[in-house]
Order: sequence, then structure tokens, then C-alpha cells
Amino acid sequence: MTVDVEVVLDVRDLRAAPSTPTGFAELWASVEPELVGRDISRKAVHELDGAAGRLRLEIVRLPPGAGLVGPDTRFSIVAVRETARLRYRCTHCRGRGTYGPFLCKTCPSDGENRVCDRHVVILDGSLTATCPDHRPACRCDAPATFRCAGKACRTVTAWCDAHRKRHPRDHDLNYCPSCYDVTFPRCDERPCPDLGSVRCEHVTSGFRRCGRRMCTRHASRWQVFGGERVGLGRCAGHREVRNLGPEDVLFQIVAGAALRKRKDRLPSLQGFAHNLRGVGMNELALDFAWIHRTLAAVVRRTQPDAAVSAEAMKAKSEWDEQFEKIKVTSQTGRHLVEQLRGLVPTALAGTIEYADYRPATRRGGVDRPALLFVKVPEHQRGHFIGPKGAAIKSYRSRLGVDVQIEGDRRR
Repeated sequence: MTVDVEVVLDVRDLRAAPSTPTGFAELWASVEPELVGRDISRKAVHELDGAAGRLRLEIVRLPPGAGLVGPDTRFSIVAVRETARLRYRCTHCRGRGTYGPFLCKTCPSDGENRVCDRHVVILDGSLTATCPDHRPACRCDAPATFRCAGKACRTVTAWCDAHRKRHPRDHDLNYCPSCYDVTFPRCDERPCPDLGSVRCEHVTSGFRRCGRRMCTRHASRWQVFGGERVGLGRCAGHREVRNLGPEDVLFQIVAGAALRKRKDRLPSLQGFAHNLRGVGMNELALDFAWIHRTLAAVVRRTQPDAAVSAEAMKAKSEWDEQFEKIKVTSQTGRHLVEQLRGLVPTALAGTIEYADYRPATRRGGVDRPALLFVKVPEHQRGHFIGPKGAAIKSYRSRLGVDVQIEGDRRR
């Protein structure tokens, strides 16, 4: 099998270089006889001079044993080096042939919209190219220098440096004054100059959020979702949640969570009990029937707002299931309290009341015993616990559960 000699033709020094397949075929037909008898293995580039100028042949691949060109030597032209032709000229370089890689988006797209890198105008904040004639102007008629990254301008509206406001941390982003104020509002606690990054999430009866902006120093967070998630923001006027009525406490949690853009899962019945305890409503925190009943009222209360109502209805089915389980565990807990009354001194038996019961759990591979919470009068607690905790340890051992006095919760 004959292997071709692969060559590159360099026609840049020919006065009338061919530009068509036919022209190149004619050129090669005149060149090939000149190569017969030439040893092409001695150097990589061979020059052939003629009336039309100088032609160079670059040897790319030479088959083993090939060297001296004979009449039967086969050549394969794999590439051609030609003088570069400027196809896209900058329309603003008068009398000069300058490459225009950019397209002015405002000029008519008829080939006259090419701009070189010296004349192109690209404002900060956008890769949109224009020519000098169509450079955007600011609203104040000054030449624009950047495009605003705000939601209203959307990197389309152009502004001058007099209206530039930089991102507090990323100086590659720029905003006009109005978009900056929307994106980075100031704290409403005047004269605080800090960024109002926290929005008050207090919800009115008309399902409108307070929306007051505060910095992290002047805002408070109501941790109603647990310590690992961001609590509801509260301004100075709404931070005293202890002033709310019991039903309003639950309403604020449900509505506040539902109106968030990034939805937080609403607390369980146990979570609502914890939140009630946090605002000092300890007795109601133990009454899961009241919590369940009041949440049903809150769900009905949210019906005027479709979005809030949808979130509340979604959680209601979970609350119903949780309440059924709590009723079962409550029976177990009350039965344990009856057993406990038989273990404590007679003087204590009539004073002990059931508070709550938590079944045994397993978290992170660790088994946790069941918890029984009981109400014990303040003046009887020392007697109930016993010297160095001996009495309560005995109750725990005999009942097989961790007995706790209500008010001393660990989980």
C-alpha cells in the first residue's frame, strides 16, 4: 500500500495566489514536475521560485523510506497557508483595515455594524456592545458608564458614574440609586446607617406583613421553627410576642411561615407547645386538645388568603395525625401516673398530676428512654425528689421511664 507524502502549501509569497480548487489544481500540476529528483527528506521546508513568486512546501508527514521524489511519488496537500483576508472591518476606523469582532446591537445588521476593540463601547455590568455613535446615555444625558444590576433595571438601563452605587461586597455589581435602596434598604431604626437585612414578619388581620426593615442589631428573631432554622423577624414594635393572645400566638406562627418566599415547615403540635411555653403560657402548652382545637380555628381564620390557607391546610392533616398519636401516648402517661401514685408517700399521691408523656426514641443511633412529666406542688418537690435524688431515681427504676417534674424539661 502506497502512503502519500503529506505537505502544506504556503502561497503567501505568490503574486497571484489561487483561491479556488481549480486554481490550486493548476498550481500543483505546474509544481509537481519540479519536485522529481529532489530529496525531500533533507529538510522540512522546500522553496520553489518562479515567475509568479515563491512557493513553499512544508513536509508534514514523510513515509518511511521515502526521500527522493520520483514520477510515482504521491502527494497529499493537507493544508494551505494563505494571506489573511480581512472580512469584518471596523466601520469607525477611517482609511484603516482593522478587524471588527464586535457587533453594535443598535446599528442595522447589514454588515455596517462591526466595531473594533478600540471603538467598541461595553458598559460595566453587561456584555452588550455598541459603537461610539450609539453609546447609551444616562437619564441625566451624561454618557453612561454602567448598566444597573437591580431588579427594575435588569442590566438593561444605563447610568453614568454620578448615579453609580456599588454592591457593598462585590464591586463588580453596580446599581442606580433607586434599585440600590430596594436591594439594600437601610435599617428603619434611625439614624442607624446599617443594612436593613431583616424584615419584620408580623402579620396583620388582613394578611399583610409589617415589612419594616431592620439591621441585625435592631431586629429580633422569634425562634419558632427550632434552633437550626431562621426564626420569624420581629421589629421593635412587634417583638413582644408575650403580649399576644394565645390564639394570636399560633396565628402569627402559621401566617408568618406561610408568607415566606422560602417556605418553612410549620411546627408540630409538640413544637407549638414549646413555643407557648416560650411565651409563658405553660398551662396551655400541656393542653394538646386545646392546641389542636385552636389550630383548627386558625386554619379557618386563614381562609381569606388563598396562599396562607393552602399552607395551613397542608399542615392540618399532619396535626390531626399527631393529635391521634398524642391521645394514645397520653393514655399511657396517665396510666403511669396512677402507678407512680402508688409508689410515692400517701401525702404526695393526691398532689401529683399528669403533665406530658414522651415515648422512647432513638436518635443518631442513641436510645432515649420514655419521659413522664408530672406536676408537683412547689413545696412538695423536695419530698418528691428525696435526699440526693434517691426517691425520684427509685420511681424511674421501678416504672422504667425517666420521671421529670414539669418545668425541668430536657427535650
